[in-house]
Amino acid sequence: MIDAAKLEALFRRLGDRGAEAFVMEAVEAISDILAEVDGFVRKGALAEIAPRAQQVSRISADIGLTSLARVSRDMGITAMRGDMVSYRAVWERLVRIGDRSLAQVWELPGLSI
Repeated sequence: MIDAAKLEALFRRLGDRGAEAFVMEAVEAISDILAEVDGFVRKGALAEIAPRAQQVSRISADIGLTSLARVSRDMGITAMRGDMVSYRAVWERLVRIGDRSLAQVWELPGLSI
């Protein structure tokens, strides 16, 4: 789910170019952090994931990706618990929601990313 009002406010506050740049930087940061998270999983370093999950959640919320923010928090919780089965299920959900959310962002009128 996308909080369209939050995105609209971002565009009003930063202007079209500024908001587009902000969204692009946010998406890139989310992508970089999630790649880092994947590396931690491969190393079995689940304890390192929770702070990154919080970052993804905050950045997602900043650009109105409320579902992605919520699932990112869930990812951090399952990582803190050390529950690999639940973590993997949440990771798969995060990937699905992330793909869907980003597709919705690109389709928003006025966003020429």
